[in-house]
Amino acid sequence: MATFAAILGTSSRKSILVTACDTYPGYMIAREILKHGSKGFKEVHAGYFKENKLVHLLKHQGAHCVQLSIDDEKAICDAYGKADVVVVVPPVSDKGWGKGDCCVYLHAAVKAEVKGLVLCSKVNADKMREMKMLAPLYAMEEALHKIKDKIKCVSMVRCSFDIDLLWLFRDQVAKKHKLCLSVDKDAKFAPLVAEDGAHGLYNMLTNERFPAGIYELTGPEKLSFVDVAHKVSGAVDKKIEYEHVSRKDVEHYLHHQGEICENEICFIGDLFEAVSKKMLCEQTDDLARLLDHEPMTVKQFFSKNAKDFNPRSGDDADASD
Repeated sequence: MATFAAILGTSSRKSILVTACDTYPGYMIAREILKHGSKGFKEVHAGYFKENKLVHLLKHQGAHCVQLSIDDEKAICDAYGKADVVVVVPPVSDKGWGKGDCCVYLHAAVKAEVKGLVLCSKVNADKMREMKMLAPLYAMEEALHKIKDKIKCVSMVRCSFDIDLLWLFRDQVAKKHKLCLSVDKDAKFAPLVAEDGAHGLYNMLTNERFPAGIYELTGPEKLSFVDVAHKVSGAVDKKIEYEHVSRKDVEHYLHHQGEICENEICFIGDLFEAVSKKMLCEQTDDLARLLDHEPMTVKQFFSKNAKDFNPRSGDDADASD
């Protein structure tokens, strides 16, 4: 069966492009690839819609950064032409996401004669078609199926809920000692850590043991957000409670934080709805196989990042203001 490692083995430039590196998922994948230096890829290209701190960090780490947009197919094709392998991370930050034809990121791979293509999506994307900000995921999956025979090596990597997303809500934990989200308190999901997901994808790209195909990456446990709050409590050594709030409250909080764009805020709102509807509750061992060890648990993630969630002394202001 075709492998991405075989493509690298016959290429002199060993070049890869990752899209949407101005979003956290894209940034984490590009960072993981850069971390391994020329052992895997000699050239790492990072596509982005709007330059931000994540893009600046990748530039500092040695990535060749290029601005891409859904409404500029030529620029996408030109960028793809410099890569042996392209990893398409959904360009959620693009103003055209949910409006324009996001499938241009896949069609461009055929026009640019890319040798290897990976599409990153979500577990059960087909069930999310009625949600405006998640619907493009399924459209992109359908487009991939139509072009996969025109590209030498094609994979789809579907991920569950990235627990790292809760970093955006760290002030709730630090100041209110609560986790306030628009998710049903009893809804279970199988969260993974983005670092594990990125490392697993890197292994799929560079290890000949892993053939091209469909991989569904989830965490090692099924939890509710009440369970997650309990895990946070253990990490910060202070009782953290979960509170189910409205989507409007979550969006207000994220707007106030000012760390992500409007599209990403709406995307998160849809993701929370998907969790409530039990669309992200499936659990697989794909990630463990790619990592060759058990993925990080939620407790381990919060213990590792406890300083970001720890209540700061003398700072008990309401985080939702």
